[in-house]
Amino acid sequence: MPQLGPLEIAVVLLVALLVFGPNRLPELARQVGGALRELRKIQQNIKADLHEMMTDESNGAAAPPTLPPRADPAAGDVTDIVDVVGRDTPGGLPPTDVPTSGSGEDSGPAAAEVPPPPPPPPDPV
Repeated sequence: MPQLGPLEIAVVLLVALLVFGPNRLPELARQVGGALRELRKIQQNIKADLHEMMTDESNGAAAPPTLPPRADPAAGDVTDIVDVVGRDTPGGLPPTDVPTSGSGEDSGPAAAEVPPPPPPPPDPV
């Protein structure tokens, strides 16, 4: 960030005086000062919260829970999920050679044999 010397600060204050006028400039300065104060308070609160969280973790607090180790399928520790689902569902899994649509309705030969509904009767005019 570039350094602001006394000449640059004087130019900024002169432009602010010309833009806002002598009556509104003190009010504007108070508002800017209040906003900067609030930002500093927020910054200090965040720093304090982060520091508190870091000291809590280092003071012997319980470690966060971890997931159990993954079973090795090559060692035979895990049952094949397809085999389990096929046994537990009534009727087993659908055959793999019958295509199904995304809506769950069959688009195979059984769906094609259903005749379309008859057209509505004409309206009497």
